[in-house]
Amino acid sequence: MQVKLLRVLQEREFERVGGTVTIKADVRVIAATNRDLMAEMAAGRFRNDLFYRLSVFNVHLPPLRERADDVLLLADSFIRTLAARMGRGDITLSRDAVEVLRRHPWPGNIRELQNAIERALITCEGTLVTATHLAIALPSERSLPPRRPEPAPPAASSVDLHELERKAIVDALQRTHGHKARAAALLGLTRFQLYSRLKRYGIEVPPE
Repeated sequence: MQVKLLRVLQEREFERVGGTVTIKADVRVIAATNRDLMAEMAAGRFRNDLFYRLSVFNVHLPPLRERADDVLLLADSFIRTLAARMGRGDITLSRDAVEVLRRHPWPGNIRELQNAIERALITCEGTLVTATHLAIALPSERSLPPRRPEPAPPAASSVDLHELERKAIVDALQRTHGHKARAAALLGLTRFQLYSRLKRYGIEVPPE
């Protein structure tokens, strides 16, 4: 297969399977791999001539654990895409969820992040995804001994998730003296997301 691909790149022509006509190929190739091709060539599993034919312009993409800011951007994109697919409304991340996303090393890279977001949306019944919904254990937590089971809270203490979110927003506004941009940052929301929630819960804030 490597020989056939090399011919396409070098001669810019190929034949279809079972065909007899040579077809010209005018294409631009973008190739990606998660393997160490230098090691693969040294082991004889990857052709040197194919490597140097492909390796015209290299772009190194660091692993997700080295791009904490990208993690949140990707998470937000996955939330919007998956929530729309599931017929869900506006979903946001809590502060503890943002912290977990930033600190997790993501050995499975973007696919692991997407799976974590999808799992969280399945288990989250409200509009606020928390660290509990993500179900990700941080490195420092994996070495801890298992906790003793805590007694379940009484039924009377159960609170609607929307009310919890409303209280969190009110608390953030009080702590920032009504400054909406700071309150949004404190909650891990964008200003637009905060404004939509202010309108949803009928929270009035004096002009800044």
